[in-house]
Amino acid sequence: MTTISGTPRSTVRLRLPRGLRRGIVLAHIVTSISWLGIDIVMAVLIFTALFTDDPYLRLISYGALGRAIFWPLICTAVLSLISGLLLGWSSKYGVVRYTWVLIKLILNVVLGTLLIISLNPGLIELAEAGRQIFAGRPTGDLDLQTLIFPPIVSTSCLLFAGFLAVFKPWGRVGVSRRRAS
Repeated sequence: MTTISGTPRSTVRLRLPRGLRRGIVLAHIVTSISWLGIDIVMAVLIFTALFTDDPYLRLISYGALGRAIFWPLICTAVLSLISGLLLGWSSKYGVVRYTWVLIKLILNVVLGTLLIISLNPGLIELAEAGRQIFAGRPTGDLDLQTLIFPPIVSTSCLLFAGFLAVFKPWGRVGVSRRRAS
C-alpha cells in the first residue's frame, strides 16, 4: 500500500510497547538458539551411541535421546514459532510480506512437523532399547544411522534461518525485480 505521495505506508497490524517487543525479540532469539543447541546435543548423543563399544555409555546416550530430547525440542519449536509470528505481526516485515520471513516461517513449521512425525518414533524406539540394555537383554539391530540426519538437517536449516534473519535477502513476496527498482 502506498500513500498519495508514493511512499510506502506502514501496515503494521499489532502495536506492541517497546519493552514488550524487545522481550519478544529476546524470547525469539533465545528459543531459536536453544533449538540449535538441543540439535547439537542430539547429534553428539547419536554419534556417541553409534561409535562407542561401551554398553553403559550407549545406555546413557539412548536414555538421554529417548527421554530428554523430544519435549525440549517441541517446546523450543513452538515458542520460536509463536514469538516469530508475534514479531511478524508487529513489524514492517509482516509474516508473509517478505520472502526471507516466509522462508523462516516455512522452515519452522516443517521442522516442527518433522519432529512429531519423523523423529519422535525413533526416539521412542531408542528409549525402549535403553530399557532393554539396562535390563540386560539384547536390543537387536537399531538403525541409528537414520537418526544422524535429523540433527544435521535441522541444524543446517536453523543456521540458514539465522542467516536470513541477519542479512534479510530478497524482497517482498510477489514483487518483481523490475517494479521494485
